[in-house]
Amino acid sequence: MKRTLSIVLVFVLLLSAFVLASCKGTNDKDAQNTAPPHSAASETAAPTDTPAAAPETEAPTADPNPRPDPVTVEWLAGEMQRRYYVGCMNLELMDFSDIMDRNEDTDLFFWDNQIAIDRMKFNPDYNFTAVFIKEVYVKQIVDETETEITADVYVFTSHPNPTLSMSGIGMDFRITVDKQRMVIISYSEPYGCATLYNDRLLPLASSYRREGLPWQEANKKAYEELYAETVAFATAYPRQTPRG
Repeated sequence: MKRTLSIVLVFVLLLSAFVLASCKGTNDKDAQNTAPPHSAASETAAPTDTPAAAPETEAPTADPNPRPDPVTVEWLAGEMQRRYYVGCMNLELMDFSDIMDRNEDTDLFFWDNQIAIDRMKFNPDYNFTAVFIKEVYVKQIVDETETEITADVYVFTSHPNPTLSMSGIGMDFRITVDKQRMVIISYSEPYGCATLYNDRLLPLASSYRREGLPWQEANKKAYEELYAETVAFATAYPRQTPRG
């Protein structure tokens, strides 16, 4: 009887172990079957970042006084004066190289423009808000050869400022133009008008040249003397108000 009972117990234990083993195998298989499917596309999915927008570029500013074809003496004279006053407005000497050589016969024009710019720096509230060429004409042809033409020219330039909307100036001067390159190679103000060029800059430079200085040094020294006077005046009479 005991032997029979032992056999039955062994059989029950073996049957229980088999059932447990079968259940564990079924759970592992179910776990594998219920795992989320692996997608190759998920590994190579495109990034969701939005591409950066291209930087905006400013439209080029139209040339207010475009170079004509052919170039004329009138256009050269007007453009020379326009750049003179635009330099005053921007407080920086402009590039004249495409319309005017800098040589012994034009150098004082550049120093005259520079001292005008320097003086404007001490009076910024009176600076120009715009520069326009209103009128240009040749008064007379002084001389002309196959290679050069010398003319007396009149140019009226409008340059309004915050206090004077109708501000402007008319200038008489003489220029010589290289007819092949169409650039100014000489500048003067022969009519004796009361200008800084005629009244101070030219006499000072001429005196230094008579002392034996080369024209480059004489012209620069004349400018430096006028600049020192400008600084001394601005120091002695400082502006009391924004428009004082």
